[in-house]
Amino acid sequence: TLGMTVFMCLLGLPMITRGGMYVFQLMDFYAASGMSLLWCVFFQTIAICWVFGAKRFYLCIEEMIGYRVSMYWYVCWVLLAPAFMLFIFVFYFVKYTPITMGDYQYPPWGEALGFMISLSSMLWVPGYAIYFLLSTPGTWREVLQAGITPVIQPRAEALCAEVRVGLDNTKEFSDVEQNLMERTDDSFDQMEEKGHDEDHDKEGSVEEKVALTVEFEKNLVEEPNLNQ
Repeated sequence: TLGMTVFMCLLGLPMITRGGMYVFQLMDFYAASGMSLLWCVFFQTIAICWVFGAKRFYLCIEEMIGYRVSMYWYVCWVLLAPAFMLFIFVFYFVKYTPITMGDYQYPPWGEALGFMISLSSMLWVPGYAIYFLLSTPGTWREVLQAGITPVIQPRAEALCAEVRVGLDNTKEFSDVEQNLMERTDDSFDQMEEKGHDEDHDKEGSVEEKVALTVEFEKNLVEEPNLNQ
């Protein structure tokens, strides 16, 4: 942490000199708010909505907030957002004008430095893709399939929450959190006792934990509500 702090401090020193505003404008144009940020966001959108899957992402949001959002957002994630970002990226280079500050025209080496700053963050995306293709054993098709297949290791608590929501859907609840809050304190105490004993088994597999908790969840659904 100390080394990084010193390094960032040294990088900021040129900006407090007499020409520091020109350096700041160069950094702001090519790094902070330039195409490098749009480039990274574009590939993040592709990775989440096309590789991980927009439907999975849609269901994840439903589990987090307790209800389904409008399909408008689904269309935005899959089509509109990537299309607009790609259009802006292409339009940027078609209508590119050299950076200026007032009447000052940056020299060619200044623009080259700005593009190097942008590429310092942009090249990691295709760079890692090439590294993955070359370092992963198998045919090109197998490597590509492995690269675009999400590897998800869900927590036992997340799986149990999904089962709980499925069991509770037999009742008419508009909010998952409201559903959970309407359980009795005694039921939660029993759940915590089961979970406490389960957590002591550090060598147990996730499947065993899920099976034990799911069985207990089913028993809770069958029990009468103590508050009634």
